[in-house]
Amino acid sequence: MSGLGKSFGESYGYLLIVAAEILWGTIGILAKLSFAYGIYPETLIALRLLISFSTLLTVLMLVRRDFLRIRKADVSAFLIFGLFAVALQRVAYFYAVDLTTATVAAVLFYTTYPTFVTLSAWIFLKEKVSLRELLAIMLTFLGVALVTRIYDAASLSVNLLGIFFGLLSTLLAVLFFMMTKKLRSRYSSWTLTVYGDGIGALVLTPVISLSLPQMAAFPPQLWLLILAIAWVPSLLAYLLFSHALKYVKASKGSTLSVIEPLSTALFSAVFLREALEQAQMLGIAILLVGVALLFKTYRKTS
Repeated sequence: MSGLGKSFGESYGYLLIVAAEILWGTIGILAKLSFAYGIYPETLIALRLLISFSTLLTVLMLVRRDFLRIRKADVSAFLIFGLFAVALQRVAYFYAVDLTTATVAAVLFYTTYPTFVTLSAWIFLKEKVSLRELLAIMLTFLGVALVTRIYDAASLSVNLLGIFFGLLSTLLAVLFFMMTKKLRSRYSSWTLTVYGDGIGALVLTPVISLSLPQMAAFPPQLWLLILAIAWVPSLLAYLLFSHALKYVKASKGSTLSVIEPLSTALFSAVFLREALEQAQMLGIAILLVGVALLFKTYRKTS
């Protein structure tokens, strides 16, 4: 691939990741509206995976059945992917939110995830990490901490079990990232998403079975929110993200995950009327500096 072609491909990959992160940023808004109707987090996750899987499976059965073929040698990898990197990761994250606060869960995730991914990429994928990238990651850590109000002692009523689930969700998210990066070389993003969501939904089938009485009483508004969560920040965002990993380095792509809490904060201010504090605005500015520095690094290394 020529230098121009490689540069265009990486830029295309970065844009896809940014779009995916912005879409993921809507899940907090949609989930908060859903919880107001009394749905349990684990039920919402199970339905989210089941609907996205059913939708994608129907599409592939009609137009691209070849995307449903996987090698026998990769079956175990897909089982690990669906069980741990998809189903249990989402459950662990929601437990972290439940046992601590959404702020603490977000700080745990977005300040440890890029570090874990970068170290994993360095150890397992042999990707080099520059000093500029490390500086960018440090700036994004600081920005995320301010945006998620880590300075507010009242919001940091943590407990050890909640921290454990927060770190566990981060490690499982790294597993998702690394396995997607590896499997993406042999399979399309459609294949990864349909099997990941399908196996994840299968694992959480008992949750759906136990929630049937509750689900029978769901109002139409809640079902619309569930469908929106399944199709927008779930199906569409993961397709964009997994497709983007074909064009970008794992360590660089992961650092753009800071865009998700940034977009969540902005969406909350606009749609939920949650005002941003001055320190949060400073955090947004620091985030933008970190992302800009990271993109400058991309140009120098492309």
